[in-house]
Amino acid sequence: MINIVKGDRAITYTEEKSFTPQQVAELFLSVRWVVGKYPDRLHKALMNSSRVISAWDGDRLIGLIRIMDDSELVFHQLCASSS
Repeated sequence: MINIVKGDRAITYTEEKSFTPQQVAELFLSVRWVVGKYPDRLHKALMNSSRVISAWDGDRLIGLIRIMDDSELVFHQLCASSS
């Protein structure tokens, strides 16, 4: 876990997959990604990813990077809240 403070905001980055289906749905819907309409499927996909790094502003999920790796091909997906 890494904390970065800028002004009065502290953003926490973590590899713990401690987000809920609702939190990831809200994040993805905030950037108008349709997959946010399927919170359980989205959560399952993230939980089964090789690595997920999430960004938190307090208890609010504001971004994440998802990495899938099968030793042949690496896939990255980034989602960050615009607010």
